[in-house]
Amino acid sequence: MPTTQFDRDSMARWYAREHLKTDPGIERIHYLPTDAGDREIRFIELNTLLADRTDDALEPIDFGIEMGSDNEHKLYVLDVTQNQWTRLQSGELALPSGWSLDDGIAYTK
Repeated sequence: MPTTQFDRDSMARWYAREHLKTDPGIERIHYLPTDAGDREIRFIELNTLLADRTDDALEPIDFGIEMGSDNEHKLYVLDVTQNQWTRLQSGELALPSGWSLDDGIAYTK
């Protein structure tokens, strides 16, 4: 079990800057801290290079970071298209279980 202090918000800002800098398809990142664990960062990344999928369930990718160390944490990334983002905001498309758009923080290039 990790014992070092973990600044989730600071790490989220760092990850967001790096993702925006290194992935040309990412236009905007929404960091969703509401109801996330202390060592869990949840991102929705608006990716302009994705093909639009209409019927697929949305499933984030789980990046376990520094597993087994004192700095262990999870980074969940859900890549979506503009259409999917619009549908998420309207409630037409469901977020992954336990996720909320409440108090989300947007990062842009």
